[in-house]
Amino acid sequence: MPRHDHRGARVLIADHHQDVRSGLVLLLTQNGYTVCVEAANMIEALALLPGSGAEIALVDIQWKDGDVIELLEALRELKIPALAYSMSEAPETIQWAFIAGASGYVTKREDPEVLLEGVRETMARRRFLSPRAAQSLASKALSFRDQ
Repeated sequence: MPRHDHRGARVLIADHHQDVRSGLVLLLTQNGYTVCVEAANMIEALALLPGSGAEIALVDIQWKDGDVIELLEALRELKIPALAYSMSEAPETIQWAFIAGASGYVTKREDPEVLLEGVRETMARRRFLSPRAAQSLASKALSFRDQ
């Protein structure tokens, strides 16, 4: 099956850390993507989403100013896949992200190539787990056997 990289796709970035947003913009634009929205808070993300033309969203799922579920629901209504991008490697957080509507999960400690793979897979409407996220979930699942 041929892999489509969806270069040129319009990306919404929602993260409250300016340095993270700047790094993502650089990485994505250098790899042929178009960043159409950079949101620093939940209110901004929700306000800019409808007219953005975004085809995928990179969303930090740990916000201080609002419940990310509202953003994930808005993305789902617009049929825009969301890739969760988070510092958390806790299995509960990863599971919650998928339950809340994310299509993929990448931890912020992954190499940039892993994030780009996550974008491609999410754009192709396939589930994606970064290696660290997968390891976290596997460790939790296997720990039940050891108890």
